[in-house]
Amino acid sequence: MKSFLVLLPPGGPTADHRTTRFIADKMVWTAFVFPGLWLLFQRCWLWGGLVFAAQIFAGRLMDWPGFFWAGFCAQLALGLLIGLEGRKMVIRRLMGKGWTLVDIVTAPDLTTAEQIYFSGPAGELWKPSVPSPDWSQRSPSGTVTTTNEPALGLFDMGRR
Repeated sequence: MKSFLVLLPPGGPTADHRTTRFIADKMVWTAFVFPGLWLLFQRCWLWGGLVFAAQIFAGRLMDWPGFFWAGFCAQLALGLLIGLEGRKMVIRRLMGKGWTLVDIVTAPDLTTAEQIYFSGPAGELWKPSVPSPDWSQRSPSGTVTTTNEPALGLFDMGRR
């Protein structure tokens, strides 16, 4: 199962929801192999340029005598970082442009995620419900009384 982040464009979705984006939160293998180019292709210009420059530096570092493994580890670290976190960079870029994260859908594939999202109230923000504890007690007569007696951990210190 994958998590899909649902983003709506600034100004809201179109009537047919063609502008609604579903972005899977998973490893991107093309970003692992070509991190700088993948970021540039996703229009993350600043990050793509910086990563591409770091890749060139790591490649040159591998050519120096005695620094092969340092350059290799740098290339591997860049690939892992962008492969695992690259989609989050894309999401942050979109949210910076005014896109809104409206839902997170867990599904095995994109088609199922779209079906799950559009079968519910589309575009409505999910609000978690937090249950509030009931600190009152009902007496046998049916009246509600609150207890202010001290309690220690799981054990009630009252006279009940």
